[in-house]
Amino acid sequence: MLCHACHVHLRRDYPYCLHCGTLRKGAVVESYAAPELRWHDAAGERVHPLVKPHTTIGRAPDNDIVLDDASVSRHHARVVRNAEGFHLEDLNSFNGTTIGRRTFHGDWAPLPDESELHIGDIPLRFAQPRSAAIGSKTMVRGVEHSILLPAGQPETAPTATGPLTARPRRRSGWALKQVPDMRGDQQWVLRNTRTGQYLQLDERDVFLWHQLDGENTIRDLLFAYAQRYGELALPRIERTLRTFAALELVRGVHGQREAEKPPLLKRFGQAVLKTLLRMEVSVKGLDTLFTKMYRSFGWRFFTRTGVVGLWFCIVGGIYAMTVAGGSQNLFDINGAGIWGAVIIAAGYLFALIVHESAHALAVKSYGRTVTRGGFMLMMGMPFAFVDTSDMWFGSRWSRIVVTLSGPLSTAAIAGMLGAVAAWVPAPQVSGIAYQLAFGLYLNTLYNLNPLMPLDGYQALADGLRLPRLREEASAYFTKGIWSDIKAGRKPGIKQIGMAAYGFTAVVGTGLFVLLGFLAWRDRLGGLVEEYLPPGIDVLVIALGIGLIMFPIWYRLFRKLTGIIKSRKAATAEVTA
Repeated sequence: MLCHACHVHLRRDYPYCLHCGTLRKGAVVESYAAPELRWHDAAGERVHPLVKPHTTIGRAPDNDIVLDDASVSRHHARVVRNAEGFHLEDLNSFNGTTIGRRTFHGDWAPLPDESELHIGDIPLRFAQPRSAAIGSKTMVRGVEHSILLPAGQPETAPTATGPLTARPRRRSGWALKQVPDMRGDQQWVLRNTRTGQYLQLDERDVFLWHQLDGENTIRDLLFAYAQRYGELALPRIERTLRTFAALELVRGVHGQREAEKPPLLKRFGQAVLKTLLRMEVSVKGLDTLFTKMYRSFGWRFFTRTGVVGLWFCIVGGIYAMTVAGGSQNLFDINGAGIWGAVIIAAGYLFALIVHESAHALAVKSYGRTVTRGGFMLMMGMPFAFVDTSDMWFGSRWSRIVVTLSGPLSTAAIAGMLGAVAAWVPAPQVSGIAYQLAFGLYLNTLYNLNPLMPLDGYQALADGLRLPRLREEASAYFTKGIWSDIKAGRKPGIKQIGMAAYGFTAVVGTGLFVLLGFLAWRDRLGGLVEEYLPPGIDVLVIALGIGLIMFPIWYRLFRKLTGIIKSRKAATAEVTA
């Protein structure tokens, strides 16, 4: 269901649109918890539920919210609830009222969820009350994600690994938000806005995060944590601080070193290595473009009519392809010649643009931001992407919708082309449409393949609430299940499923690498054998494939050297 004002997806557990603040059609306000205004004063955090139709704000004691500050007028502003939602009116104050970046006098502005506003110089936040938590995470293109380990059992004899007098401090450039979902656990997402890294936190991690003001020592954190949660959890506190430090979110943690600028030659080598591992060309600032596209026509694809039309194209296209298969032949464009090949190539490019645009428009349908987009190379094969990392602040279902929107849009285009191939009498037009439809259906199946880190895998990981499904399943198949069998432990259904997925993931990755190797050997072989003498052509093929497969063998090399180093260290400890 979309908001009738801004066309962003609504949540049924809130009466108002969280994006623009408009009242949802048919919602009874009294049956929901009231939105809140939150601010800080000398007594700490203050929360005022907006239960009245009009809530006045000012310095005078007869206001509903009294802000004792010289920058606030006696009767400064009021929050109004009407049939359209909540909005803030400035009562011709001296210093004005600010929402976001807009400052106004004697005017009004709507209040979307999580609006930041200033009454004079006093910052406040308008927010729907948060009582739900974030679901499991899926790996999103272009984003690093870390998860703090659960607390486990209380430590009976904690030992400090660093000085208790250290005073860790939060660094600038971060965003913390409690993300809505339908589960009961309270969890948050902390983002480093400088690096684009995300961290999933629970209530205790957030408590520690708010204590990192540069004044509290580790000892102060230990006692504050014990007073709040009843345990001296020094190992957890230190582990949490190390995780914050690893993501460049805090300073002053024991053992943390400030990054030094390496020499020019080393920086050049690091740049080359980064390029070989992830060859990517991206463009920033695409959010404005996709916002205009969504507001003008894109929102219609996410209405009930648009969704029904999408599935009609997909299902009807499959039937059309079975009909067209009786008269069309694969790789036969019925004499269209070079222009037929050009049209097919242009069709694939158009479908690729639609695929990535569908991801981006789905992000906009939830009111989130598209940070960038571009192209990357994986084993020498080009892939397009849009960075949908802002969906980490969305619910689990919203991330699944964003993930599946791309391949479903490709399948819809294939379905329409299948109808052309089946019922358009012009042989060249129907032949070109059949080749395009067949290739796009294959592309859809490839993207939905849950064994590769593509759309299908991301949707599956989100659906199962297992953000590291591939890594955990592969690790359990290679080590865990054999340890359980040796120890006489019978694996459960979940463990058997993880082992089965891990086996297919390992085999699937191996087959993908093998197919990539064979494909590039054939491509390079046919090229160099024609222009290079015998002997040199083999060397060129080996070097070319080695460069294309660099991300694969480099990671294997790093893993092998890590195993060798760990065994040497273990041998040295035994000898000592």
